[in-house]
Amino acid sequence: MKHTRHIIAIISILLLASCDRKGDENGALDGMWQLTEWRNETGQVVADQNAGIYYSFQLKLMKVQVPFSTACYLSHFVHQDDELIVGQPTHWPTDSIYSLSELTKYGVPADGHFHVDALSSSRLVLSSETGRLSFRKY
Repeated sequence: MKHTRHIIAIISILLLASCDRKGDENGALDGMWQLTEWRNETGQVVADQNAGIYYSFQLKLMKVQVPFSTACYLSHFVHQDDELIVGQPTHWPTDSIYSLSELTKYGVPADGHFHVDALSSSRLVLSSETGRLSFRKY
């Protein structure tokens, strides 16, 4: 009986430790981000915090929340150094697969490539050939 309790305790600790590492896989990028300003390549404001655009990152999944809706787009992504690459999106709840060009109306470039200009626990700035997006951690 005593031996069984020790084994259960060890397994519990290992499970908690492994879950903790997965949750912190992306560092400061993980979490929900509210778009605060989107400027196009000429510097004009395309959208601000009132647009209702949110990006979320968890593990290797990025979610783009459709403004003022429960619908969203889910994409795999890769984040290395100062580069963020977004993959082909799936629309939820229809599970339809779309091209990346569908996300351009939410700030994602058609090729899915962003440069990470700034990333902290409270601020994210992404840029591409089509503009610059600023976010706050939500």
